[in-house]
Amino acid sequence: MIRRRYEGPVDLDLLQAFNAQAILATDGCGFVHPGDIAHRLFNGNKLFDPAEVLTIWEDADGVAAWVLASPRHAGYDAQVRPDLRTQAFETEVLEYAESEIVDLMERHGVEKDALDGEAYRCDRLRAACLSELGWERTDEAPWVLNRIRLGSTPEPQPPVGYTVRTVRGIDEAGPVSEVHASAFGSTWTADLYLTVMESPGYSQDREFVVEAPDGALAAFTVTWHDDISRMGLFEPVGTHEEFRRLGLGRALLLHAMREMAAAGMEYATVVNEGTNEASRRLYRSVGFEPWHLLDAYAKPL
Repeated sequence: MIRRRYEGPVDLDLLQAFNAQAILATDGCGFVHPGDIAHRLFNGNKLFDPAEVLTIWEDADGVAAWVLASPRHAGYDAQVRPDLRTQAFETEVLEYAESEIVDLMERHGVEKDALDGEAYRCDRLRAACLSELGWERTDEAPWVLNRIRLGSTPEPQPPVGYTVRTVRGIDEAGPVSEVHASAFGSTWTADLYLTVMESPGYSQDREFVVEAPDGALAAFTVTWHDDISRMGLFEPVGTHEEFRRLGLGRALLLHAMREMAAAGMEYATVVNEGTNEASRRLYRSVGFEPWHLLDAYAKPL
C-alpha cells in the first residue's frame, strides 16, 4: 500500500467514485456524498493548497482511504474503504489525520483548544476508534443528514417579482460571493469565489439563485450530482439576511429538486445542524426526513 498527496482533478474523480461505491455498500453510513469532497476541498479549504491538505492511500484495488485536513476548523474527514475497515487500519488512518491537522494548524498559526470531529451514530467502529484515541462525544445536538426520494416535487411558487435561476457564469462571482457572505456571516470576496467557480467538480448549471425584483441576489444553493448512487446533495443553502422569511429557501429547494430529478437523480440529501431549528423546519417543509445522525466529538490539545 502506498500513501501520497493529492495530485489534481483526476484524483478528485477517483475519490468521488470511491465514496459513491461506499455509499451504495453501506447505505450511506459513515461516508460523505461525492459532491461534499469537492465542496470541502475547494470551498471549506479555499485558503489552502489541495495537495497540502489531502492525502490518499492506494492498494492493488485502487483507493484504500483518504484524509482531508481542515486547519481552520481544527478537524478532518477520514474515509476508509468498507472492506478494509478493521480497527487496526482505521486507527492508523485516524492517527495520521490527527498528526496532519495538528501540524497544519501550527504551520498556519491556527490556535484552538481542541480538535473537532464527528462520527455517524450508526458507525460503531469509528466511534470505538475515536474513543481509543482520546476523543470524547460532546453534548452538542447531533447534525442531521436528511434524505428525500425525488419524483413528485411540486412546482415552486416564489413571491411575486422573484425569480429562481442558475448562476450566469463567472461574471456573477461578485454578487454570488455577497449573498454567500451575508447568509453565513463569512468573508467571501469575488476573487475567492471565482476560484471556487473554476474548481474541479463545480458547475454553474448546478448553482441556483433567487433574484429579487431589483436584480439583487437574495438566496442561493449549490447542488451536486452523483450518477453512481443517483443521489443529489444541497451544500450549501443560504438566504441573504435582508430577504429572510419570504419563502425563498423553499422555492429554491423545490426548483433544484425538480432539476435533480430531470438529471436522473433518485434521491436528494441535505444536512442541518442539530440546533438550527429554522433549517430543520425548512427541509421538513419540502419533504426531507432524517436519514443519519452525526455526533460531535472533541479532543483537547
